Amino acid sequence: MNTSAPQPSRLRWIKPFAVLLAALGMGALLMAPMVGMEPRDLPIALVNLDEGVSTAQGRLDAGAQVVDAIGGDDADGMIAWQALSDQAALDQALEDNDVYAAFVVPADFSASQIAATLGQGEASPVTLVVNEGKNLMVTNLLSGQIAALTAGSDLALATQAHHEVPDSLALLASFLPMVFMILAYISSYATGIVIRSTFPLGATGRVRTMATQLAVAALAAIAIGIAGSAILTAMVDVDMSVLDAAPFMAIASFALMTLVIGSVNWIGMAGMAVPVAILVLGLGTANLPFEFLPGFWQDLVYPWNPLRLLAEGARALLFQGAGWWNAATPGLVATAVVGVGLVTTSVLARRRTREAAAA
Repeated sequence: MNTSAPQPSRLRWIKPFAVLLAALGMGALLMAPMVGMEPRDLPIALVNLDEGVSTAQGRLDAGAQVVDAIGGDDADGMIAWQALSDQAALDQALEDNDVYAAFVVPADFSASQIAATLGQGEASPVTLVVNEGKNLMVTNLLSGQIAALTAGSDLALATQAHHEVPDSLALLASFLPMVFMILAYISSYATGIVIRSTFPLGATGRVRTMATQLAVAALAAIAIGIAGSAILTAMVDVDMSVLDAAPFMAIASFALMTLVIGSVNWIGMAGMAVPVAILVLGLGTANLPFEFLPGFWQDLVYPWNPLRLLAEGARALLFQGAGWWNAATPGLVATAVVGVGLVTTSVLARRRTREAAAA
């Protein structure tokens, strides 16, 4: 009788290393956008409102000279200047978050230059309008670049903030959108798993089970939206209405939960790879501006990832005075449609062996 201890199989030794390699790979994907980020083509507006002035020596258009001088330096590809024709175009670009900042030459710029030369007042300053609420990371970066652009000149520069972020938040302002996003993601991820485990698809009554999954997900999403928004506003002194934040977070939560439930309905626990991939690939797009991301994330991850939409919606709610329906909401609604589609069509999926045995 052979009493020797059984020898471990090769698979027992391979499995830990496979898990380790997978973890390292996910860690690399999480860090890759940060490691490979290269700020480029940041859209900044140039607006010349200067009306010019006629002198005995001829026409003076000092504003055009300033615009040509500033616009001729793109800070080694970091800045993409956008010439706008008037104040209305600038207001629209700022409101739509199309630009991070704007240089505005005032209407009396040339006239004030002549008056200052004659000792009859001071030259009107060029105004730098900074869109703080669009992304604070870019705002902080531009402060140094803009100082370099105007260094060595006697150009007077006045700074204004659009979508101003309260100074009282300090460094916390940079992290608040991520806190909002992580709060919604983790609660939705965990709740989606619980709903799917509590109401698994069996051999019969699959349509009823699917409908129950969606109904419970909708109720849970509403609860997450209300509770999550209330917790955030209670913890941090921000000018954000729970009445706006709660519906937005609920839509995002429902979208994420249905993705989890639908994926697991279709392919079992392997479906958890879907929400994991959303996190691993999407964290960089949520944290970094589009112009900072490497090409892969710009082209193949940024357009669809719900975490990016969550973070952008959070910035809109926190710093831009937006309501629950903002620029990010349609994308999250589209994500929810995909998630509901996964759940509803999963009634056609083959039952897995373990579930069939339990039925």
